[in-house]
Amino acid sequence: MKSRIVEQDAHFIIQSIESRLEQLKGKSILITGATGFIGTNLLESLALLNDSYSCSSCRVVGLARNPQRLERTAPHLLNRRDILILYGDVCTFEFPESFDYVIHAAAPVDPKELSRDRLGTAERIVNGTRQVLQQSVQHNVGRLLHISSGAVYGRQPPDLPRLAEDYSGGPDTMEPAWAYGEAKRYAEVLCSVFRQTHGMSSIIARPFTFVGPYQSLDAGFAITQFIRCGLQGEPIHIEGDGTPLRSYCYSADLTVALWRILLDGKIGCAYNVGSEEPICILELARKVVAVIGSKSEIVVARDPISGREPARYIPDITRLKSEVGICPQFGLDEALVRTIAWAREISN
Repeated sequence: MKSRIVEQDAHFIIQSIESRLEQLKGKSILITGATGFIGTNLLESLALLNDSYSCSSCRVVGLARNPQRLERTAPHLLNRRDILILYGDVCTFEFPESFDYVIHAAAPVDPKELSRDRLGTAERIVNGTRQVLQQSVQHNVGRLLHISSGAVYGRQPPDLPRLAEDYSGGPDTMEPAWAYGEAKRYAEVLCSVFRQTHGMSSIIARPFTFVGPYQSLDAGFAITQFIRCGLQGEPIHIEGDGTPLRSYCYSADLTVALWRILLDGKIGCAYNVGSEEPICILELARKVVAVIGSKSEIVVARDPISGREPARYIPDITRLKSEVGICPQFGLDEALVRTIAWAREISN
């Protein structure tokens, strides 16, 4: 059965882009990484668009390494005439036709997977993006949205409140842990080269940190770990001192931003996507426990170092607000309430 939270989110997304729906009528869309966190939320909004808004149906092709994942997470999206999920490797996939729009969202994101195979991760990101760009040129794709990451900025200086798109820093190339961020950075360079050389109409979104339906609670993110442990009444272990600052944007706000960037973003530009409201990891754990009503103990590995500024990972979304005209509508409290309600729905 389809989640009540997911259905409400899909209505919010469609209402938020209602003034731009004309651009999607009767169009064809390819989504790589279609069964992941981002891809599934995009599919949900397209399904509702086709079902409920008197719109000439969009024809959607989704590419996935694991199409069977939808059988577990969103079976109602299968066996639809307007959505075709194909098995394939983004590094070798050949487009079966031309598309009006391509959203390239395929990339490893689970921290556990990234740390196990940094070289494979980097190669997959770069080679997959190159293949998507080459196929888009060959098939005269109208417009391409490349989903990058805030990791392209590297380590945020502790005295810099937010990272803007013109920040000139980057990942530390001497540190293997930054393989993901450096690969995403080079993938953006490929987008720029293809735009200049072939006239490719590409735009880049740089998501930061998020929470919401279809985010696996077994993924190695702090917030998913906190929710999973809190729901199970298990202790919540914080590996560091709990002081690093993050900001969490709800998945529905992310999906709205991606649609609007695809349709209204300036060709050749990058847009940060996320929340500008910081919260430290320890306070996040406390908030999750409070929303769940859990008795989980919070265990912090070590005390903060006196006088040291906490690490930060917070976007500046001024460009998104001024050029695309949107900003997040869900605060963290509501995002947690909705995500935890969804998690409880799917566990029943």
